[in-house]
Amino acid sequence: MLENATRRNDMGSAEDLEALRKQHRDLEAKLEVMDRQLFLTAKEEAERARLKKQKLAIKDRIYLLLSHASAEQPAG
Repeated sequence: MLENATRRNDMGSAEDLEALRKQHRDLEAKLEVMDRQLFLTAKEEAERARLKKQKLAIKDRIYLLLSHASAEQPAG
């Protein structure tokens, strides 16, 4: 029973990781579009800053999931 729960957690983590990676890619694409513009309004600058913070937070969550996954790997 515990093994099934662990498998579900692993699958959930893998699904969570892929969803976070997709969100990160999507934010990167939005930022690239903004960075190609010659001028951003104050509102666009604020949005760009918000997107960058969100992207960084997602990156932190990805690393956290990866570190938990590697810590849970059985030795040997």
